[in-house]
Amino acid sequence: MNDAGQFATAMLALVFIGALLVTGQLYIEQRAQRDMGYATSHLLRPL
Repeated sequence: MNDAGQFATAMLALVFIGALLVTGQLYIEQRAQRDMGYATSHLLRPL
């Protein structure tokens, strides 16, 4: 495999990893907000 092909493959892998990190972070933040809303509505209801 030539150098240009290896560089293109490495860049593609980096872009893919970056996209996974960003989407994972967004999912975790959304889930934390949803869980906080659930806990607030269900645990504080009797008060």
